[in-house]
Amino acid sequence: MTLSPEEEEALAARIHTIWARWFLHYSKNATPENMRRWLRLAHTSYDNLPEAEKEKDREILRELLNK
Repeated sequence: MTLSPEEEEALAARIHTIWARWFLHYSKNATPENMRRWLRLAHTSYDNLPEAEKEKDREILRELLNK
């Protein structure tokens, strides 16, 4: 896949928006319980995630691809 400079910038801006929203959520919800859950999920391959967690990843993908 080859992106034009404009497409690359648009995708980078979307990724930043997604990251910023996640970080704000994280900074408000970083309890020890959530940290353990997030660490477990970070060490789990996508194929082994529960369906609900896979759907969260799909939602982020749809947001990323939404133009």
